[in-house]
Amino acid sequence: MKKVALFTMVFALVAVLSACGDTKEDSSSQASQTDTKQTEVEAENQKLKEEAEALKKELAEKEASEVETAATEASTETQEQEPKSAVTAEMMSLVVPNLVEGGAVDQKTYDYLVKHADLFPAVTADTKKAASKEVDSKITSKHLFKNITPYLDKMVKVTGTVIQVQEEETDFGTVATVHIMDESGNSLIGYYNNSTGDILDGDDVTMRGVPTAAYSFDNISGGTTNAIMLAVSTVQKVQ
Repeated sequence: MKKVALFTMVFALVAVLSACGDTKEDSSSQASQTDTKQTEVEAENQKLKEEAEALKKELAEKEASEVETAATEASTETQEQEPKSAVTAEMMSLVVPNLVEGGAVDQKTYDYLVKHADLFPAVTADTKKAASKEVDSKITSKHLFKNITPYLDKMVKVTGTVIQVQEEETDFGTVATVHIMDESGNSLIGYYNNSTGDILDGDDVTMRGVPTAAYSFDNISGGTTNAIMLAVSTVQKVQ
C-alpha cells in the first residue's frame, strides 16, 4: 500500500511539474508574441510618421514652387507690359520736338499716357468704353486754342472732317496722322498708334485723345495753320 501511495504521489508530482512547465512555455510564447506585435506597431508608426513628414515636405515644396512660379509670371508680365506702356508716350516724345521748335512733351502728358497705356490705342470694347469715360466733355477745341496748358493731362473729344489721313510703318508699329477741321474751322492733328481702317479724306470722324502741343505749320495756300496736336486714343467715323 505504501508503495502504491508513493507511486501515486510521484505521478501527481510529475503531472504538476508538467503542468507548470506548460504554463511557463505558454507565458513565454505569449510574451514573445506580444513583443513581436509591439515591434510591428512601432515599425508601422515609424513608417506612418516618415510618410507624414515626406508628405508635409512635398506640400511645402509644392507651395514654394507655386509662389515662385506666380512671382516669375508676375515679373514676366510686368516686363512685357513696360515696353507697351511706354509706346505712345515715347512716340509723342519724338514727334513733338520734330514738329515744335524747342518743344517737348509735358511731364503731365507723359505721365498720363503711361498711366493709361491700355487706352493708347483703345482697340477693345472695354478700353473704348473706358476712354469714353475719361473724356471731359466741358473741354472744347476753343478752350485748347485759347490755352492748352490746363488740359495737358485731360482726355478730350473732338469731331470734324478729315483734311488728310496718312499711315506709315515705324519702329512703334503703324502710326496714323489724322488732320481734321472742326465746325469752327480749327485744325486738330492726331497721332494714332494703330491703323485707322477705312477712314479716308473727307470722312467725318471723332477723335478722343490728350492735347499734347499747340503749334503752327505752313499750309498749301502759302499761309500758316495753327493746330492742336493730340495723342489719340480712339478715332472713328461719325455715322
